[in-house]
Formats: sequence, C-alpha cells, structure tokens
Amino acid sequence: MNLIFDTNILVAAFSTHGICNSLFEYSLENCTIILSDYILDELYNILVNKFKMPDKKVDNIRLFLIDSCFISDYKIFSDQVSRDKNDDPILGIIDKKKVDYLVTGDKDLLVLKKYNNVPIVSPRELWDIFRDIN
Repeated sequence: MNLIFDTNILVAAFSTHGICNSLFEYSLENCTIILSDYILDELYNILVNKFKMPDKKVDNIRLFLIDSCFISDYKIFSDQVSRDKNDDPILGIIDKKKVDYLVTGDKDLLVLKKYNNVPIVSPRELWDIFRDIN
C-alpha cells in the first residue's frame, strides 16, 4: 500500500506518542510512505520554528525519512486546486506516483474526500482500514 503522509501527520508522529506515531511506525513496516522535498522542508520548518526542536535532531529526522520513505517529485499546478494553495504540492504527489491514500488531519484536504480517485483520510480512518485488512 502506498501512502502519502501530510506534514501534520509527520509532525504529530515525531512530537507525540499518539495515533500518528503508531500509524507511522506500522506504515514503515507494512507500506510505502511517499513524501516529497516540499513535505520534508515544511516538516523541518515546523519542528524547528514552532516546536523549537534542535536543528541537529530535526536533521536526523529528515535523514531518517529520506532513508526510510520514497521521496517523490510533485506536479506544480498552474491554478489553485485546493482551498489552501499550500496544500497543492501535497496533492501534486498524487499526479506523479501511484498512491492508495493521502493521510492528513488538514480540514482543507479532508473536505475534498478524494483527489484523482485517491481517498483522503484522517489518521483514525487509516487505522480503521488497517484493522479491517488484518
């Protein structure tokens, strides 16, 4: 299963020990997580500037993600696709890679429900999908 984890899911996975952390760990073992340089840059900025994590720790997280996930390019749209133009590079990955689910907590993305036939799901919805598969 190929999954895109939006930046907010990664932030939660590396800053708390809740459902996003559990989903991330499970997905590392059982799925392919697809990210992009855009997501990695956004994650770096949030963890350093908002969460005040040390640069060295965030660099290590970035290197871990590069080694553990598939880093994809993404389509750059000429017109805005989502309610928040900052979400368009996330959707742009779907146009470049075969993706089964986009996982996010972002309401601007969740309201779409699907993009190019790819379901956009919350962490809880993905957890339920995993539970039903197993």
